[in-house]
Amino acid sequence: MARLLALLAVLAAARAWAYAAAPPCNEIARVIAPCMAYLSYQAWVPYGRCCAGVAALNGTVATRGDRVAICNCFKSVVPNFPGVDFSRAATLPRLCGVLINITISPSIDCSSLPPPRELQEVQH
Repeated sequence: MARLLALLAVLAAARAWAYAAAPPCNEIARVIAPCMAYLSYQAWVPYGRCCAGVAALNGTVATRGDRVAICNCFKSVVPNFPGVDFSRAATLPRLCGVLINITISPSIDCSSLPPPRELQEVQH
Protein backbone atom coordinates (compact mmCIF):
# COMPACT_ATOMS: atom_id res chain seq x y z
CA MET A 1 0.00 0.00 0.00
CA ALA A 2 2.83 2.40 0.86
CA ARG A 3 4.49 1.72 -2.51
CA LEU A 4 1.23 2.44 -4.33
CA LEU A 5 0.81 5.74 -2.48
CA ALA A 6 4.41 6.72 -3.29
CA LEU A 7 3.90 5.88 -6.96
CA LEU A 8 0.70 7.95 -7.03
CA ALA A 9 2.56 10.86 -5.43
CA VAL A 10 5.27 10.68 -8.12
CA LEU A 11 2.65 10.59 -10.87
CA ALA A 12 0.75 13.51 -9.36
CA ALA A 13 3.96 15.53 -9.12
CA ALA A 14 4.78 14.71 -12.74
CA ARG A 15 1.36 15.95 -13.83
CA ALA A 16 1.84 19.19 -11.94
CA TRP A 17 5.34 19.66 -13.37
CA ALA A 18 4.07 19.14 -16.91
CA TYR A 19 2.61 22.65 -16.80
CA ALA A 20 5.61 24.36 -15.25
CA ALA A 21 9.36 24.69 -15.71
CA ALA A 22 11.77 22.04 -14.51
CA PRO A 23 10.99 21.04 -10.93
CA PRO A 24 13.15 22.41 -8.10
CA CYS A 25 16.31 20.44 -7.37
CA ASN A 26 15.05 19.16 -4.00
CA GLU A 27 12.05 17.61 -5.79
CA ILE A 28 14.30 16.06 -8.43
CA ALA A 29 16.44 14.53 -5.67
CA ARG A 30 13.35 13.13 -3.95
CA VAL A 31 12.08 11.61 -7.19
CA ILE A 32 15.39 9.94 -8.11
CA ALA A 33 16.15 8.71 -4.58
CA PRO A 34 14.43 5.33 -5.23
CA CYS A 35 17.01 4.74 -8.01
CA MET A 36 19.94 4.83 -5.61
CA ALA A 37 19.60 1.13 -4.75
CA TYR A 38 20.14 0.24 -8.42
CA LEU A 39 22.83 2.88 -8.97
CA SER A 40 24.89 1.66 -6.00
CA TYR A 41 24.61 -2.11 -6.68
CA GLN A 42 22.08 -2.75 -3.92
CA ALA A 43 19.52 -3.90 -6.51
CA TRP A 44 19.98 -5.80 -9.77
CA VAL A 45 17.42 -3.79 -11.73
CA PRO A 46 15.63 -0.48 -11.24
CA TYR A 47 12.17 -1.02 -9.82
CA GLY A 48 8.77 0.67 -10.13
CA ARG A 49 9.22 3.88 -8.13
CA CYS A 50 12.62 4.49 -9.69
CA CYS A 51 11.37 4.11 -13.26
CA ALA A 52 8.23 6.12 -12.49
CA GLY A 53 10.47 8.94 -11.30
CA VAL A 54 12.71 8.75 -14.39
CA ALA A 55 9.66 8.87 -16.65
CA ALA A 56 8.14 11.74 -14.63
CA LEU A 57 11.33 13.79 -14.90
CA ASN A 58 11.53 13.10 -18.62
CA GLY A 59 8.00 14.43 -18.91
CA THR A 60 9.07 17.76 -17.40
CA VAL A 61 11.70 18.48 -20.04
CA ALA A 62 10.02 20.90 -22.42
CA THR A 63 12.94 23.22 -23.18
CA ARG A 64 16.71 23.18 -23.33
CA GLY A 65 16.68 25.25 -20.12
CA ASP A 66 14.69 22.52 -18.35
CA ARG A 67 17.20 19.93 -19.51
CA VAL A 68 20.17 22.05 -18.31
CA ALA A 69 18.49 22.68 -14.92
CA ILE A 70 17.87 18.97 -14.33
CA CYS A 71 21.41 18.09 -15.45
CA ASN A 72 22.93 20.67 -13.08
CA CYS A 73 20.76 19.34 -10.27
CA PHE A 74 21.98 15.78 -10.88
CA LYS A 75 25.58 16.98 -10.80
CA SER A 76 25.02 18.73 -7.47
CA VAL A 77 22.96 15.94 -5.86
CA VAL A 78 24.79 12.76 -6.92
CA PRO A 79 27.90 13.40 -4.76
CA ASN A 80 25.58 13.17 -1.74
CA PHE A 81 24.83 9.54 -2.63
CA PRO A 82 27.97 7.45 -2.09
CA GLY A 83 28.71 4.49 -4.31
CA VAL A 84 26.89 5.64 -7.46
CA ASP A 85 28.15 3.71 -10.48
CA PHE A 86 27.94 5.96 -13.53
CA SER A 87 27.92 3.04 -15.96
CA ARG A 88 24.66 2.02 -14.28
CA ALA A 89 23.44 5.62 -14.38
CA ALA A 90 24.03 5.64 -18.13
CA THR A 91 21.81 2.56 -18.59
CA LEU A 92 19.06 3.67 -16.20
CA PRO A 93 16.86 5.62 -18.65
CA ARG A 94 16.92 2.78 -21.21
CA LEU A 95 16.10 0.19 -18.55
CA CYS A 96 13.14 2.35 -17.53
CA GLY A 97 11.95 2.66 -21.14
CA VAL A 98 12.87 6.34 -21.51
CA LEU A 99 14.99 7.82 -24.31
CA ILE A 100 16.90 10.90 -23.12
CA ASN A 101 19.78 10.95 -25.62
CA ILE A 102 22.31 12.08 -22.97
CA THR A 103 25.25 10.17 -21.49
CA ILE A 104 25.00 10.55 -17.75
CA SER A 105 28.44 11.12 -16.25
CA PRO A 106 30.07 13.33 -13.60
CA SER A 107 32.02 15.17 -16.30
CA ILE A 108 29.03 16.13 -18.45
CA ASP A 109 28.91 19.79 -19.48
CA CYS A 110 25.28 20.63 -18.80
CA SER A 111 25.49 23.91 -20.70
CA SER A 112 26.29 22.05 -23.93
CA LEU A 113 23.20 19.82 -23.91
CA PRO A 114 21.09 19.90 -27.05
CA PRO A 115 17.39 20.80 -26.83
CA PRO A 116 15.05 17.90 -26.11
CA ARG A 117 13.46 16.05 -28.98
CA GLU A 118 9.93 14.79 -28.96
CA LEU A 119 9.42 12.58 -25.92
CA GLN A 120 9.76 9.00 -27.03
CA GLU A 121 9.35 5.66 -25.41
CA VAL A 122 12.07 3.11 -26.05
CA GLN A 123 10.74 0.14 -28.00
CA HIS A 124 11.38 -3.13 -26.13
